[in-house]
Amino acid sequence: MAEALKTVECLQFYGIGVVFVSQGIDSSEKTARQLVTLNGMIDEQFLVGLADKVHRGQEGRVLKGMNPGGKCYGYVNVPIEDPTRQGKYSRPAVAGVELKIRREQAEVVRRIFQMYADGFGLAQIAKILNEERVPSPQPPRTRAMQAWCPSSIREMLRNERYRGVHVWNRTVKTRNPETGRKVAKDRPKSDWMRVEVPEWRIVPEELWCAAHARIADVNLRFGAKRFGGLNRTARSRSYLFSGLLVCGTCGSRIVIISGQGKRGYVRYGCPSHRYRGVCSNALTIRQDRLESQLIAALEERILNSKLIDYTLQRFHEELQKRLAEIQRQATGLDDLRRERQQLQTKAERLADAIAEAGHSPVMLAKLASIEAQIADVDRRMDACKPRDLSAAIAEVRGFVYKNVRQLRSLLHDDAERSKPILARHIGQLVLNPKETPGGPVYEVSGDMDLLPVSGDVMQVVARDGIEPPTPAL
Repeated sequence: MAEALKTVECLQFYGIGVVFVSQGIDSSEKTARQLVTLNGMIDEQFLVGLADKVHRGQEGRVLKGMNPGGKCYGYVNVPIEDPTRQGKYSRPAVAGVELKIRREQAEVVRRIFQMYADGFGLAQIAKILNEERVPSPQPPRTRAMQAWCPSSIREMLRNERYRGVHVWNRTVKTRNPETGRKVAKDRPKSDWMRVEVPEWRIVPEELWCAAHARIADVNLRFGAKRFGGLNRTARSRSYLFSGLLVCGTCGSRIVIISGQGKRGYVRYGCPSHRYRGVCSNALTIRQDRLESQLIAALEERILNSKLIDYTLQRFHEELQKRLAEIQRQATGLDDLRRERQQLQTKAERLADAIAEAGHSPVMLAKLASIEAQIADVDRRMDACKPRDLSAAIAEVRGFVYKNVRQLRSLLHDDAERSKPILARHIGQLVLNPKETPGGPVYEVSGDMDLLPVSGDVMQVVARDGIEPPTPAL
C-alpha cells in the first residue's frame, strides 16, 4: 500500500495520470487516494494470507516426509506427479517432492564424518577431497569456487538430514525496509519442527555421535575462537587493504587467514591454499607489515616530485580556465571604466549642489546610492583584472607536501573511513609470489589512479629478524 501511494504521488507530481484497470480507479478523481488506500489494504492482506497458505502447505509436506524445497548434497529431488491433475506445460501436476539418496555422494558424506571423527580438521578434509578431485556441492564456475571449503564441511557435519531427521522452520525470510533485500532470520527454537524420516539416513547413529562428540570437545576447548583462528571480537575489525588484494596465482581474494600464536599476529594469505589446497601460493605476511610496506610504497609514489608537479599543473590549468571563463562572462574593463566615470561625475555634481544649497535628505540619499554603485563597479573591475596565481600555487604545494607526509597516520587513525576512499584510487593490488636471492617476495602490481604510468610494479618484502624465517611478502 505504501509503495502504491508513493508511486501515484510521484507520477502526479510530473503531471502523469494513473488508471487502475482492475479496480477502475483514476488518479485524477478526488476519491482516488481513498480508493487506492482501501484496495492497497485488501492487496496487502491477500499477500499475507497467501504467505500463510504456502507456509501451511509446506508444513503438510514436511509432516509427510517430503522436501518442501531446496537441494542438499547427498540427495536428489524426485517430483511426485499426480496424474489426475494437470500442471504446467501439459504435464501432470506435482503433488510433492521426495528425497532419494544419491549413492556416490552419500559415500563422500560418510567419509567426511569418519575423517572428522578420526581427528582430521575441516581444512585438512577439504584439501584431501580437493586433491582427489571429488566433485564439490558448489556449481562448477572457477577452480577455486568449485572446490571443497571448510565452511561447507562444517555445515554438513551439523545437518541432521544425514541422520534421518528433518529440522524445518528454523528461519524466516523478511524484507529489509531500508535496502529492499530479503534476509533470513533465525526463528525461536520453540518454532522448529523436527520430523523423523528414516529413509533419509546416510550416516549411522554411532558415527554421528562420534563426530558430534568431537564437535562438542572442540567447542569446549576453543569456544572463544572463531573459524580460521581469529577471535570473535575480530569481526568488528576493519583492515585497510582487505578486499583490494588478489592472489596472482589463482585469482582469489587475499584475506586474513590466521591470528593465533604466542604473539597473536594477524596474517594475510591465500584462502584457496589455506583452506582448500587448490592454489600453490603458500606465502603469508603479517597484517601490520603488509600495511606499513604498502603505505610506504604509496608515500614514495605520491611524494614523487613529477606526480606533484603534474597534479599542481593540472590544478593551475583548470583554475586559469575557470578564471578566464568568469572574465569572459563579466563586463569588459573599458565599459566598466566608462560607467564608473559617469557615476563619478554625477556624484561630484551632487556634492557641489549640496555645498551650495545646504543639506537635503533627498540629495544625500541619492549621493549614497551613487557611491554604492561606484563600489559595485570597483568590485567588478577587480574581478576582471588578470591574476598572478604563482604565490597561491606555492602555498598549495606546501599544503600537499605537509599532508602527504602525514598519510600513514591519516590512514591508520580511522581505517573504516579511509578504506573506501583508498579503494576509489586503487582498483586491485595483485600479489604474485616470486623467489629472489634474498628469499620469497611478492611483486605487487595493480591500478593506482595517481599518475598515468604503465607497468608500475613494486616488490614488498617482510623482514623482522625475530621470528623464524617463514614465507612472507
